[in-house]
Amino acid sequence: MTASAVLALRANSGYLARSLRLELRQLARSRLYLFFAIVLPLIFASLAFYMFRGSVRHTAPISVALSAGMMGMWSSTLLGSGNAINRLRVSQVLEPLVASPRSTFFVILPFTLATASLGVYGLGATLLWSAVLFSMPLHIAHPLLFAAAVLVTVLALGLLGLLLASGFILYPTAQSLANFFEYPVWILSGMLVPISTLPRPVRVVSHVLAPTWGVSALENAALGSAGAAGRAVGMCLLLSAVYVGVTLLLLGRFEWLARSSGTLALQ
Repeated sequence: MTASAVLALRANSGYLARSLRLELRQLARSRLYLFFAIVLPLIFASLAFYMFRGSVRHTAPISVALSAGMMGMWSSTLLGSGNAINRLRVSQVLEPLVASPRSTFFVILPFTLATASLGVYGLGATLLWSAVLFSMPLHIAHPLLFAAAVLVTVLALGLLGLLLASGFILYPTAQSLANFFEYPVWILSGMLVPISTLPRPVRVVSHVLAPTWGVSALENAALGSAGAAGRAVGMCLLLSAVYVGVTLLLLGRFEWLARSSGTLALQ
């Protein structure tokens, strides 16, 4: 690696760390994001536990809590991805940022990673809520593997949010478009219903969604299936690499289309 490449890597790493810290501080002061990341999963978990009490279907309590936590994590990631572009537009800084020497990829990445990271609070709060109020055994079979699964899930969700955000550049109503992806991903990734109950062609879509493997990695690490959890972690990392490649390919094209159609600024 050349000296210039090392300097560029160090500069981008420092920029990402500072931007991520700043964005996390801003999100921690937003009641809307805190509601989506922390309160909403508690509501989902409570409803799910009451529903399963009257059901003959056996599901591990921790699977219910993890699915509710992942629903909140995805909602906050999606909200942050769409809202990031809107905030830059409203602040009238999207155009100068796109025109700046730094890649738009690195400009938007801290926003999506921060919102996905905020979901970790929701995940932890959901597990504690379920243990205290619903007597869920708070036992993680493989704690280190579970921690690794949380990290790669946050990374994969953040990069999937970045992929979606690259398309939101084209549309001034990006937030409305972001809301469209919330419920379908809950269903396709197995947070609401088991993937095995979905039609076979739909399962193909499920397998290219990072939340599917994130849920699998967390559940298997908690329940003791180390092999399955390891494979799911690997799939999260593989999909993260694919998302980065696709985002880099699409981002330049979408920027050019937005400039050509005049939709980069707020209309």
